[in-house]
Amino acid sequence: MLAKSRFLIAASLLALSVGLQAEPATPRPYLPEDALPLAEFLPPPPAQGSPGDVQDLQRVLDAQANRTPEQVEQAKRDDHLTDAAFPFARGIFGPDFTVEKHPHTARMFRRVLKDLVQTLMPAKHYYARPRPYERDDRVQPILPPPQGESYPSGHTMDAYLTATLLAHMVPERRQALFERADAAAHSRVIAGVHYPSDLDGGRVAAAVLAGVLLTRAEIREDFELARQEVRRTLQLP
Repeated sequence: MLAKSRFLIAASLLALSVGLQAEPATPRPYLPEDALPLAEFLPPPPAQGSPGDVQDLQRVLDAQANRTPEQVEQAKRDDHLTDAAFPFARGIFGPDFTVEKHPHTARMFRRVLKDLVQTLMPAKHYYARPRPYERDDRVQPILPPPQGESYPSGHTMDAYLTATLLAHMVPERRQALFERADAAAHSRVIAGVHYPSDLDGGRVAAAVLAGVLLTRAEIREDFELARQEVRRTLQLP
C-alpha cells in the first residue's frame, strides 16, 4: 500500500513537472527570429528635411497644441503593451474580457508580442528615424522616452495586429476594433512620440505580420482556443 502511494505521488509530481515545462515562464515567439525581414515590406518614411517630413513634424506640433486633458489621459493608458489586448478591447467586448478569464487568449497574445518585437526592432534600426522630440525641442512628449527609433510605430503595429487577430475571432465586431486601433495609433502623435507617417508604417507592419502568423501551423491551435474563449464571453456561437 505504501509503495503504491509513493508511486502515485511520484506520478503526480512527474505530471506537474511536464505541465510546467509545457508552459514556459518566458513566452516564445511563433516565428523563427529571422523569418520576417519587415523593413523589406515597408515604404520608407519621408526623408529628413523633405516637404513631407516638414509636414509630418508640423502635424505633431498641431496635435500638441490642440490636445485635450482627455486625450492626454487616453494616450497614457494606451502606452502599455503587456496584456494590452485586454484593455484595448474591453470597451468593445465588455468588463468580463480579462486576462484571468481568458488564459488561452492571454497566452497567445503574449507570444504574438514576442513576434512583434523581434520583427519590429530590426526595421526600426534599419530606418533609424529620430523621434520628433529628438529633432525639435518644441515637441514636448507626455510619455517616458520609448524604446527604439521612430519608424515604424510599434504601438500602432500592436494596436492593428490586435485588432486584426480579434476581428478574425469576432468578425461581428470588426469595425469597432479597427476604430479602436485608429484611436490608439493617433494617441502616439498626441503624445509627441511619433509622426503620422510612423503610424502608416505601423499599419503596414501589422498587416504583414498578421498575414504571416495566420498561415502558420504553430499558432493555429492557440488561435482556435482563444477564439472559443472570446466568443464564449460574448455569448456568440
